[in-house]
Amino acid sequence: MRDQLWEAATIAVVGVAVVMTALTILMLAIILLTRLFPGKKGNGETEMLKAMEGVGPTKDSIAAIAVAVALAMEEQKAGKISQPGKSPVSRPVASRWAAAGRERLMGSRRKTEHKWGRPSR
Repeated sequence: MRDQLWEAATIAVVGVAVVMTALTILMLAIILLTRLFPGKKGNGETEMLKAMEGVGPTKDSIAAIAVAVALAMEEQKAGKISQPGKSPVSRPVASRWAAAGRERLMGSRRKTEHKWGRPSR
């Protein structure tokens, strides 16, 4: 029994030593490569901002988007009022797939024989 314990401890120590040695060699290789082949000098954020100049929506397109969103919100409000008997939803359902999943989830909460796939107690 004592020999097995000694052998297990030896294997664990050798394994940790091998892993640490491999990681040290990898770290030294990365340091050597970064010193041999240095990257571009300069601030990466500044270069990114310079590259992004002139890219993006214009004031006209922002105004058009705002008008479209306002019209969509008005249509949504009108749609809620014109459907009697249905309770208004705070946000529209994204798709039929999402609506079916939500309905299935809500339906599973009403069942008394099981809850979340497990038999009730």
